[in-house]
Amino acid sequence: MSKSPTIQNSAEREEIRAEYERLWIAMQAADTEMIRRMLERNRRELLPWRQRMTEMLRPLHTKMLWVIPLAAASVVGASYIAFIFVALWVE
Repeated sequence: MSKSPTIQNSAEREEIRAEYERLWIAMQAADTEMIRRMLERNRRELLPWRQRMTEMLRPLHTKMLWVIPLAAASVVGASYIAFIFVALWVE
């Protein structure tokens, strides 16, 4: 599988550069936060596949994402056990 040519070796380099300049001028009048999100999204698209997947999965590496479901499962399990013990004690 051959790699696609980079912009440095492209015959359309000047056209792309002119489009970039037009885009830059249009971005000057746009909302700052919208432009930041757009640039971040496009920056991620330029990354290699493995780095892109790593960045997409980064939110899953937080501890709270795993603590909350485990705590909920523990509470459900503990309440079930408490219900059984109370039912046996009352009987």
